[in-house]
Amino acid sequence: MSRPVDRPAITSTPIGRRRLLRNGGVVLSLGAIAAACGEDRAGPQEPGRVGNAPAPEPLPDGEVNDVVLLRTAQSLEFTAIEVYDVAVGLDVLDAATLDVVARFVDDHTGHADRLGELITGAGGEEFRCPNPWYMERAVGPILEAVEGSDDLVRDVLQIAHVFEAVAAATYQELVRNLTEPDLRYESMLIGADENRHAATLAMALTGTPEGYVNPVLLGEEPAADPTDVPLQYAIPSQFGQLGTRELVVGPRDEGGGRFSIIVQTPAENSFVYDFMSC
Repeated sequence: MSRPVDRPAITSTPIGRRRLLRNGGVVLSLGAIAAACGEDRAGPQEPGRVGNAPAPEPLPDGEVNDVVLLRTAQSLEFTAIEVYDVAVGLDVLDAATLDVVARFVDDHTGHADRLGELITGAGGEEFRCPNPWYMERAVGPILEAVEGSDDLVRDVLQIAHVFEAVAAATYQELVRNLTEPDLRYESMLIGADENRHAATLAMALTGTPEGYVNPVLLGEEPAADPTDVPLQYAIPSQFGQLGTRELVVGPRDEGGGRFSIIVQTPAENSFVYDFMSC
């Protein structure tokens, strides 16, 4: 037979006001003593750390000025050169397309050199290498996505087109963001080349005359592409497009879709600041 458990009796005696105040005073007194004892025991205000990892180093503050914008543009030129180098290495482009690619690479090299002159003239240091943010966040994933492609030539041209279009939009934005009129003029010259590159690739992808003008601008419905890859046009819109571009490449997955990524013009997370080096 189990032994009954002794429980404290529940009293019906009410707690008087005097008793409540007396007990409350004791609690407050104990709290004051604890606070006084802890005055000299304050610890660091930073969040606690676990393990032996080195302390994080704060990132330097970067100012966005003309030099930073020009260095970023120069890095995009080297990014484009890197993309074309990979495209040639895939050994899928015909001789005529390779000639066009060689011309584009020459143009990008000339742009990078001219931007270098503008950077040093503005008191900055050149950045003669691809943009690290674009290489890690865009180029790398894109190249992985085209493995096993059902049309590698199409995908290579789509990749080249999106980077040319983003470069063209970048220089259009620089016309607004640069502070010196001479630098704005140089940006317009380079941007015109990038637009020509993008238009050439659009016509190669979509064909001619279909690839000349986006039919939406003519009040027509765009033709459906059975590959689900967006069609490109030499004149895609009434005004120059800024901001982002969608790229669709690679083989279909189990659900029938393809790899899709948004490539945007440079922003704070992809600028090449003064404290960055190759």
